[in-house]
Amino acid sequence: MPKFIRFWFPVGIYSGIIFYASSLQGVDIPVHVGNADKLVHLIEYIPFGFLVARAFSSTDNLFCKKNFMILSIICSFLYGVSDEYHQLFVIGRDASVLDILADTFGGFFGVLVFSLIKRGL
Repeated sequence: MPKFIRFWFPVGIYSGIIFYASSLQGVDIPVHVGNADKLVHLIEYIPFGFLVARAFSSTDNLFCKKNFMILSIICSFLYGVSDEYHQLFVIGRDASVLDILADTFGGFFGVLVFSLIKRGL
């Protein structure tokens, strides 16, 4: 299997899962749970950040390989922005800057986990 497909195909599949989940009509979260949706966003983007970091770090492009952490966090942010924009068009959903922030932090934690595993910690 070509290296590009082996490392980027999982990113595409997981991005599709996020897109599909964002296409579902809003689910009411009980008021007493507080900002539980932010936690869901954070958890949802941990695997995304991990997979993107894995893909960038495995590339033959030296710039991407050297800067895989920041590039992966930027991708998490940009995909979070596009995800929130997409939700503007879904009945029962809305966009939130705090959701984008949670997505970005989730991506950051995924990158951090990948980096720790890569270093053998």
